[in-house]
Amino acid sequence: MLNNTNSTKKSLIIGGILISIILPFLAILSSYLFKQTGFTSETKFFISRFSIWFSLLLLFVYNYKIEKLPFLLWKEKQYSFFPFTTAVFETFLKLFISVIIVGSIILLFKVKVESVVLNKALALFKNNYFLMFFTCVTAGITEELFFRGYLLPRLQLILKNTKLAILLSSLLFGLMHYGYGTLVQMIGPAVIGLVLAFQYHKYQSIKVVILCHFLWDLLLLSIKTN
Repeated sequence: MLNNTNSTKKSLIIGGILISIILPFLAILSSYLFKQTGFTSETKFFISRFSIWFSLLLLFVYNYKIEKLPFLLWKEKQYSFFPFTTAVFETFLKLFISVIIVGSIILLFKVKVESVVLNKALALFKNNYFLMFFTCVTAGITEELFFRGYLLPRLQLILKNTKLAILLSSLLFGLMHYGYGTLVQMIGPAVIGLVLAFQYHKYQSIKVVILCHFLWDLLLLSIKTN
């Protein structure tokens, strides 16, 4: 009976892993449904962000109604102000160093960086700073809950290998950015996902990686739009 229970629970966890991978991709694909509508570009972009929030809601429903495990399998550690600030600063510094290294390699090999999709988004952000801010908030919260908070600990549980789970979750995170149309726009997020995954495992605090992800996106988009 115990083995049957464990087998069922394992199946539900694997189901949750698949759902947490499929839902973000479906949310991105849903934006194509509105291409031929009369909505403005800003409206279509807002809809695409809300579809990501909706996909996260569906994952919460699966977790609560079917899987019936804590959404965050790694128990959230609580930090006082200075340790929390230190964790955020360390994570942000690692992101900066990692992106500089990868960016240098990309420049060295003259890999195509230009993304038509990204340029269109930046053009929207220049005229709508609220949209840019909302995009950063959406990415910081939903992507961290999907790929670090939910997916990573379950991959570790199934694979019984922390480093492999971190690598796989980061690669999937990079692939989620395929819509930008260039290899660089997938490599960059994969590297960022790798850093955030290691930091989440180290600090066991989803708040640290959510804040860093939000600040990182906000900094980059602010620089690119100005």
